[in-house]
Amino acid sequence: MRRTAEAPAFRPSILLVLALCTGCAGAGASGLNYGDNAKLAYSDALMEFYDEDCFEAEPMLRNVRRQFPYSRFAALADLRVADCQFMEGNYAEAIQSYNQFVRYRPSHVEVPYARYMAARANYEQIPSDWLLSPPRYERDQYFAQETLRLLRRFMLDFPEDPLIPPAQRMAEEAIKLLANHEFYVASFYYDRDHPRAAAGRLRTLLRSYPGNEREEEALLLLGDTYVELEERTRARRAFQELLSRFPQGALTSAARARLADLGG
Repeated sequence: MRRTAEAPAFRPSILLVLALCTGCAGAGASGLNYGDNAKLAYSDALMEFYDEDCFEAEPMLRNVRRQFPYSRFAALADLRVADCQFMEGNYAEAIQSYNQFVRYRPSHVEVPYARYMAARANYEQIPSDWLLSPPRYERDQYFAQETLRLLRRFMLDFPEDPLIPPAQRMAEEAIKLLANHEFYVASFYYDRDHPRAAAGRLRTLLRSYPGNEREEEALLLLGDTYVELEERTRARRAFQELLSRFPQGALTSAARARLADLGG
């Protein structure tokens, strides 16, 4: 069975197009000009789309693109095809369609939406926790990394876009997962007497995913790796940063004890 994703969040401009089309669906096409016929065809397809019937809507949308390539509805039809692919769980195809929309129509008003949806299609492919499988932070993180990369670019390029709040929520979830993955790998290396490799992963965690919930633990473990490496100045700096940033944290006592052992 195909997985059906939550419907995309459409923009007011798309709803306006639907309003413009209301009343023209089902009307005769005789006497209409090229633009009116394009609007009529798009309206018919959109009615099926809003009924979440992509089986009917998608070929109708493709027909709009084929019959009326020079109308403004051709671009909107392409975008709705991508939305259908997303809603049916065909995320790789949806990403390709959203990216093509951005590539071929870089000045279109719906470019921010297409970029957001490309990131969301990656987000939907992040592995979920399942009883018989390892925790998702132990698995490959390609989709989480790609999601975060795309969302950061989206939020930087369109800081006032109405889709910023859901983008931030997805980015926070991706950061949490990636930070947990880095901490898991760092702990793996540390427990197997590879402190230098552990330190590298911890530095990546702290540098790339600021504000994550693992920061306090990461700073303590980073100090411990530097102790193992006999880099006392770096160890002292890590423990002092923990105390500075988390003065009421759960690990402050441990950090103070380690500093005392180092003579700091």
